[in-house]
Amino acid sequence: MNATVRTVELHLAVPFEISRATYTTKRVVLVELREGDRVSRGEGVPDAFFGETAESVEQAIRDGLALLPDDPLDLATLDMRLAIQFPHGGAACCAIDILAHDRAAQAAGVPLRELLGLVPGEPPATSFTVGIDEPELMAGRAANAAVMGFAILKVKLGRGDDVSVLAAIRERFSGTIRVDPNAAWSVEEAPKRISRLVPYGIEFVEQPIAPDDIEGLRAVHARSELPIVVDEAVVGVGDVAIVAGACEGINVKLQKCGGVAAARAMIAEAHDRGLKVMLGCRAAETSVGIAAAANLAPAVEWCDLDGNLLITDDPFRAVAVKQGRFVYPRRPGLGAVPA
Repeated sequence: MNATVRTVELHLAVPFEISRATYTTKRVVLVELREGDRVSRGEGVPDAFFGETAESVEQAIRDGLALLPDDPLDLATLDMRLAIQFPHGGAACCAIDILAHDRAAQAAGVPLRELLGLVPGEPPATSFTVGIDEPELMAGRAANAAVMGFAILKVKLGRGDDVSVLAAIRERFSGTIRVDPNAAWSVEEAPKRISRLVPYGIEFVEQPIAPDDIEGLRAVHARSELPIVVDEAVVGVGDVAIVAGACEGINVKLQKCGGVAAARAMIAEAHDRGLKVMLGCRAAETSVGIAAAANLAPAVEWCDLDGNLLITDDPFRAVAVKQGRFVYPRRPGLGAVPA
């Protein structure tokens, strides 16, 4: 098998701070499979929150490439093999799954979203993320996002004065705002904090408390004046039923659940249970990982797919973003090519 696996370091345009960490760089693992003139690509983005490192993801990808079926279109067999090898999903599983979907769509000669049966569906606009910093700096980044055409922001909270941050941003940004404290709040304080955000026209609050406290989530949800979306609390399809009734929606990340196939299963389960879905990404991804999610985007209500827009050295180009909306290439598969 003519495959290459490599780790690259991506650089954030500005330091990216959330409630539990600050990033200036991010290591991601890229995999390429060459079969004649066809090059299929995948990406794994490690997350320390889930115990992943670039080294562990790279090794797991190398070990998992043998799972690829001879027939590029036999995604069902691959899905069964991945479920055995990677029962909890994760970044390595995601990299192999993305590569396989890129390979299948290229073999079929169609863009991935067509292979998925999502043409001519219209995807939602993506949000642009503003990391934690001083309120005036966050407001300046919000204003810059508006200039770039973004009508939706995701604002990271969880450190400092949330009200000061939202007040500063609202002076310079009139669009939709979603907030994400990344599980920084306690069950007791979360409803009060949420109440103070209501005057700033917030669409929803993402993962306000610790992801393993489902009873606490139910208590917060019952008292919250704003809709709740969960992220870290839902990793795979089996978690959807657990949070149903305790939130209005879930954040599905391909890197978290294990790729396109797992994400589709989560989306279907969520919709069956009356939940909305946001497709999300990690703090920094290349256009390979983002393209996979963007091709799935017509199936969901919300998107937060800006990981490639936050870095300075994306090695690929695929799905562009103009005025906050995806512009798909006509190339088959992911449509990813070297930048």
